[in-house]
Amino acid sequence: MLKSREEVQVFLKTFEVFANWNGEKHFLTMDTENPKGILTIIKSSEGEFYFHRKNELYWDIKEIKVDTDILIDIIWAFRQAINKSIKEMAL
Repeated sequence: MLKSREEVQVFLKTFEVFANWNGEKHFLTMDTENPKGILTIIKSSEGEFYFHRKNELYWDIKEIKVDTDILIDIIWAFRQAINKSIKEMAL
């Protein structure tokens, strides 16, 4: 469970533990409430992070590369959705 920004940093370092693997990249997909939709966080095999959003307001055409500092802010903002996604994976 992500309860602090420090835990978000640990989460990113161990992302592969929580993410799915499709043969090319690790990814974690979660439902978001505000805006209502789907957020996917992706880690490439080279170790670079990306995200993709599809929701009621917009739909990213492609995965967007993001640096760690910005990704920490994104994850912190959507931590409830991420915590829920992690819980569901554990079941």
